[in-house]
Amino acid sequence: MLDSKDITSKKLLIITGPQGSGNHLFSRLFSLHDDVGGWKELNDQYWIPSDEETFAEYWVYPERLKDFDFSKHDYWVANVSCPFMYDGVRYVPKIKEFADECKQLGIDVTIGIIVRDKNINEAQQLRVRKEITMPIALDYYYDNLLEYDTHFLDHEAFFLHKSHYLKYISKVLDFPIAHDNPNIMKFIDEDANHKYVKYVDEYWLDKEVLDGIRTCLLYTSPSPRDQRGSRMPASG
Repeated sequence: MLDSKDITSKKLLIITGPQGSGNHLFSRLFSLHDDVGGWKELNDQYWIPSDEETFAEYWVYPERLKDFDFSKHDYWVANVSCPFMYDGVRYVPKIKEFADECKQLGIDVTIGIIVRDKNINEAQQLRVRKEITMPIALDYYYDNLLEYDTHFLDHEAFFLHKSHYLKYISKVLDFPIAHDNPNIMKFIDEDANHKYVKYVDEYWLDKEVLDGIRTCLLYTSPSPRDQRGSRMPASG
């Protein structure tokens, strides 16, 4: 346990998202930096049960945070999905109470809510958990977390921009991220959304878009007369 003099310089980033939105992924990415304490075991394992996360018990019993040793790092990452499993029981994590406890300890708290395409996130929940739990997360976030320093972390932006996105979000959050670490893409063979995407042969809007493109080309392409008129005289 730290005294107030030691703990006031600490910063905590709480990462949360609906189940299946990428909580393990972002927790691993944000824990790669040497100056950050967090779920370091994810550097060596792709997936670990949620009740083995560094702060797991405190999402259920946030009042115990006063006994947690924050002395090892100046920056910390705590991760939890909403809802989450702890000792075989599903809970809505007490993120607000967790954040309030940390603030009372003098820790600067920032919250990052993971955003993944809604259709894909719900498809993942149905595949793995046989039910959609998205509304549980959104209702909790909107009712409890927006009063804090809250940001949205973009699942798709990471897979498109990779280290460039991490460098950007590090500046936005004022939080160290090892964006140039070669292990950023460890365990990742392809975009996590790829398996849910199916090719569409035809869509009702295709013909209108194609006709519009042709119209634009008709009006923007120079006529033969324009091309002749725009010729520069040969130099003498």
